[in-house]
Amino acid sequence: MSITLRVFLLILSLGLLGGCGFKDIDKRFFVVALGIDASDNEKKPYRLSLLLAVPSPKIEPGASKTQIETIDTQTVAEGIRMLKSYVDKELDFGHCKVFLVGEKIARQDYTEILQWMSRRRDIQSVADIAIGKPDAESLLKIKPVSERYPGNTLFLSFGADGTESSYTYVETLSDFARRASEEGLDPLMPVITKDGKKSFVINRTALLDKTKVKLILSPAESQLYNQLAEDFTKSSMHGMFEGLDLVVAITDMHSSFRLGKQNGQDTITLDVKIKVVFEEAPKGIYEDQWQPIEQNLNKEYAKSCLALLQKIQKANVDPIGFGLRYRATHPGKEAWQKWQSIYPNVKFIVNANIKIEGTGIIK
Repeated sequence: MSITLRVFLLILSLGLLGGCGFKDIDKRFFVVALGIDASDNEKKPYRLSLLLAVPSPKIEPGASKTQIETIDTQTVAEGIRMLKSYVDKELDFGHCKVFLVGEKIARQDYTEILQWMSRRRDIQSVADIAIGKPDAESLLKIKPVSERYPGNTLFLSFGADGTESSYTYVETLSDFARRASEEGLDPLMPVITKDGKKSFVINRTALLDKTKVKLILSPAESQLYNQLAEDFTKSSMHGMFEGLDLVVAITDMHSSFRLGKQNGQDTITLDVKIKVVFEEAPKGIYEDQWQPIEQNLNKEYAKSCLALLQKIQKANVDPIGFGLRYRATHPGKEAWQKWQSIYPNVKFIVNANIKIEGTGIIK
């Protein structure tokens, strides 16, 4: 092959190559949070709210700058593409770490928006997902005075780098999608509300079935669920002994459950082992016998756990995964259908074993 022909073929091949689709960082809008609400328009049922990060040279409390773009749309995917015509830069979801679902949608049907989140390639599976009450848009408009980076307050509320509250359940998109499709394990999400105009409160947990919210736990119930399901140790427990208030901090915790039968009735036995130290107690308790206090704490804690489990059972949801354990230990095509008939009538038994290790740093 002659040199002239080789040069001609090289030039021809270079001409056929497409241009690079990469855009510089200054030509991108980084979406740091996305809110999805129900609109009042039947033809466009979804209201999307994008929290966009605006680069700023200042990194100090109150210096974060954000821009919010909102649109009503028939589908989430179409709305995102339409929002591109609202801004002058390419929308990038690579840094979107929080998805807020409006309470109205969560109580109706969340399956369509979950499909979009799961299919889109540039959405992180480790992103946090939560319910915004009363809606996601109003929560995204909150600008905490302590925020250093755009959307950083929400990130720190869920991540281990910031606060770790026993009242806050942390749910990732990947785990939520798994629970929404797994037989015997139901999804759940934290609920975010407003504390005035410049802060958030995340101390409630919503329990869902495969399509919508079935039950929202109170703050005390949310903490108890985190203790049972996640073995959350950075938490406390309140009790009474001889008319006196006692508050103990949990230093170590382990819980497990087993399925069985008693007198022909299906049972779920929950065993909880806890080590605690006093955080608030009357003077002189160091010299007292701790065994009666431990017995009283065991009784009160088991009673609270039993009430929570029965409340979850009544709502016909299973976030802990009792049905998943049953399917694992009872192979066969009919196992799931059989468990669905067993669960509404199963009897719960709670065995609490609380051990007091000390009274803190003083007697």
